[in-house]
Amino acid sequence: MADKLHIAIVGLGLVGQSIGLALRRYPEKVTVVGHDPSPDLSSKAKRAGAVERAEWNLINAVINADRIVLALPLNEIRATLEAIKQDLQPGCVIVDTADVKAPVMQWAAEILPPEVHFVGGHPILLTDALEPDAARADLFDGKLFCLTPDARTDAAGVRLAADIAEAIGAKPYFMDAQEHDGLAAGAQNLPALLAAALMAVTTGSPGWKEMRKLAGNQYYAGTLLVAGSGKQVAADALANRENTVHWLDAVMAELQSYKAQLLAGDAEEMAKDVDRGLAAGKSWLNAAVSGQWEIDGIPPTPQMGMGMRELFFGRLGKPRERPQGDKGKK
Repeated sequence: MADKLHIAIVGLGLVGQSIGLALRRYPEKVTVVGHDPSPDLSSKAKRAGAVERAEWNLINAVINADRIVLALPLNEIRATLEAIKQDLQPGCVIVDTADVKAPVMQWAAEILPPEVHFVGGHPILLTDALEPDAARADLFDGKLFCLTPDARTDAAGVRLAADIAEAIGAKPYFMDAQEHDGLAAGAQNLPALLAAALMAVTTGSPGWKEMRKLAGNQYYAGTLLVAGSGKQVAADALANRENTVHWLDAVMAELQSYKAQLLAGDAEEMAKDVDRGLAAGKSWLNAAVSGQWEIDGIPPTPQMGMGMRELFFGRLGKPRERPQGDKGKK
């Protein structure tokens, strides 16, 4: 029997623990080691079975790893790459999970040695259970996992990154990093800023003491923030500044249209606008829950076409064994 793959997960919040739980569905194939600067999260991950062991030292976690997942917010990734760059196995594949991809790809190109593969990643989740305690093995089942290789990324590294996505139950979805960030600004950065703005306006109003008693489902849905901190929201938005400003301008124009309709008493036009949004929202939610994006006329998710689960557990998945013709990053 071939040696097990050694997979290190850096960052043991909801995403990191869920990746660990998903991978540990194959105990005969993988060894999962974790690291988090929070001793509490490390202990919880170990108790939950998300990792076989949790290393308090970052280098100890990654030094023998064949695959590394950086389940970290954007503002922690560059420093982490700098910290581990000299202790990585040749042929190691690194995938991150941050919401913004172009700066991460640039950092990896600048920092990592050429014999290490880096592929930007972004798992797309649909859950309102955001705490690490809500981690579960099936969190990614049927969900898209964006992967953003670029011209410098070795083809074998791309295949192995896709293997990781499929091994946790997700569907690899390949995009250019710049394209990803332009779209993610509207789907990720904009909703976070709108939620923060809504909370700032309402909770800062003189009537909040009474208003809060009337806040129900609509307020909850509109103010749900998945980020762990304001620092994280700001880092993501600033790293994707031009795209985020574009979407802010677009939503402000839409709000101005609603304002004009209200002042004019144009209930019919407002109802049409809202109904269009409701229909589009229902269509998106159905596709997001089912994973069947082609029902909206969207082509099926691009696949690598090589049996990625077989690759993950087969010849390309053997620890520290380089595929034929793999000469490192180009």
